[in-house]
Amino acid sequence: MTTWLEVAQAVVVFLPTVLFGYFMSIVDIFTKRPKSMVGKIVVITGGASGIGREVAQMFANIGAKIALLDINTELNEKTANEINENAGLAVAFTVDVTKPDKMREVALRVQQHKQLGDPDMVICNAGILWPKGILEQSDDDIRRTMDINLMGYFWTIRAFLPRMLERNSGHIAAISSVSGYFGNTNSSSYSASKFAVRGLMESLEWELYDTRKHGVKVTTVYPFFTRTPLLAHCNVQSRIFQPLSVEQTAQTIVDAILFEKVEAYTSPLVSFWCNGLKATAPQRVKEAFKCLIDVQYK
Repeated sequence: MTTWLEVAQAVVVFLPTVLFGYFMSIVDIFTKRPKSMVGKIVVITGGASGIGREVAQMFANIGAKIALLDINTELNEKTANEINENAGLAVAFTVDVTKPDKMREVALRVQQHKQLGDPDMVICNAGILWPKGILEQSDDDIRRTMDINLMGYFWTIRAFLPRMLERNSGHIAAISSVSGYFGNTNSSSYSASKFAVRGLMESLEWELYDTRKHGVKVTTVYPFFTRTPLLAHCNVQSRIFQPLSVEQTAQTIVDAILFEKVEAYTSPLVSFWCNGLKATAPQRVKEAFKCLIDVQYK
C-alpha cells in the first residue's frame, strides 16, 4: 500500500519535471527550426493524387527523395514523372496497403533500391470515404474502409518501423482527420477508422518512449475537410466552413513533420474544436456547435 510519504516524494519529483516541460515547450516555440530534408528518403502511401501527391512534391522541392506507394499504377507513375521532370527524385511503387505481405515486400524494395535506401520518414496517407448511413453501407464498404484507412496504417508502420528501430532514427507520420475526434452523420466507418488511427499513433508514441527509441519521431495530423479525390463522389458542406485546398492541408502536414510536432491541426480553431470543445463542453453546447457548423456529407 502506498504511503503518504511515498506520494509526497513522487509529487516532489513530478512537479519540477512538469514545470521544466512547460518551460522547454515555450523555448521550442521561439528557437526550434525545421529539420533539413536534403537527401532524406520519404515514403508516402496514397502518393499518386490528392494530399499525398502535394506532400510528395513539397518534400521533393526541399531536397528529399520520394518513394510513392499507391495501388493506382498510372497515376502513381505520372506523379513520379512530374517530380523527376522538376529536378526532383521520385520512384513509384505499385502496392495494395491492405496486404501485409506486399507491404513487407515493398519496404524491402525501397531499402534495396539503388536511388533510395532506408527511409527516414514514412507518411501514412492512403484513405477512402463512403458517405453513407451505417445501414446503407454494404459489408464490403465497411471492411474496405477499415482495411485501407486503419489496417493499411498498421501494415505500413510494421513494414518500415523495424529498420528505424535498429537505427534509432526515423519519423512516422499519420494523416488522421477532424473526424478522428468527431463522428458525424453518414461518416460512421470513416470516423471510426480515423478515431482508431489516433489511438494507434498515441500508443506508438508511448511505445517508442518506453523502449527509449527517442530517435524515432511520430506525428499525427488532423486536417479539416479538403478538396481532394477522396471527396469526388460526395459533397461535404458546412454552414460556416469551406473545405480547405489541397495546398493548405499539405503545407500543414509538411510543417508539422519538419518541426517534429506530435500532433498538428490545420488551424488554432480546429485545435480548440477538437481538444477544448470535445473534452469540456456539455452535450447541449456540443449540439449548438453542431448546428452552427452543420457539416453534412451528401
